[in-house]
Amino acid sequence: MLISFLQTLAEILAGGTSLTSTEQIDFSPPGSRRDEVTGATLNLYFYDIRESKQVQHSGRQVERNMERGRFQPATVSWTPSWFDVSLLLTTWDTTSLGEHRLLTEALTLLLRHRSLREEFLSPELRGYGNLSMSVSQEPPIEVGSLWSSLTVPLRPALYLTVTIPFEPEPTSIPLVLERILSTQNQLHKNGNGNSKVITKKVAIAGLVKSARTNLPLPNVEINIMGMDKSVTSDREGVFFFEDLKPRNYVLTLSCSGYTTQNSNFLVDNQTHTFKEVLLTPS
Repeated sequence: MLISFLQTLAEILAGGTSLTSTEQIDFSPPGSRRDEVTGATLNLYFYDIRESKQVQHSGRQVERNMERGRFQPATVSWTPSWFDVSLLLTTWDTTSLGEHRLLTEALTLLLRHRSLREEFLSPELRGYGNLSMSVSQEPPIEVGSLWSSLTVPLRPALYLTVTIPFEPEPTSIPLVLERILSTQNQLHKNGNGNSKVITKKVAIAGLVKSARTNLPLPNVEINIMGMDKSVTSDREGVFFFEDLKPRNYVLTLSCSGYTTQNSNFLVDNQTHTFKEVLLTPS
């Protein structure tokens, strides 16, 4: 979302000012570089992001479909969280007059767009309506402190704040993977007994491969750091751990002929964690 927003804003500024293309827009921190400038340049520096106090998300949505009378894996999606993204807009040219002219063009353009209209947005940002934007209001960071941290002299600038959505990717995998174990209680000699199904929740799953060949690695020993839990990858390089509490885990992967490696896995009860881990030959 953030990259799409920056690209959208750059396209609007390049198209609505005397700039000829987005290649004249720089996203680096501003500096004292007039001697390096060969033509008009607009600097758009992203310096702050924080959750919006005006717009709040309302939680997650679960969609579960039935097919042939049976529930299929649920689709879990979260309503977007809204963040205030703050940017510093400065202009550069071979002369001060040229810089002021370009800054005036940018200000005039942005004042016509008190919000970023949906039809100007990239496809990733559509579906949420117009995006609220403030121009040259008090920035979230004190102006003097902001310029001091940039270690450059104070110069004319516009302070922009745009509220944009951040939406986690929906997942269509089950909320937890389940390994089903069927046991037969042999109470009678004829084999007719009570069947019992045991369900175990897979919290962490992974695939171990060789970094050199990109082929699965069997017989890799995987230990959870700080716990007496370990498994071995199967012939397809797959491993999993069951019934773990929500927290961050560090797994140590050891295999003969390969460098031992640690890997972080987060268990958060919303879905299982699956990662592909590459081991480097020693």
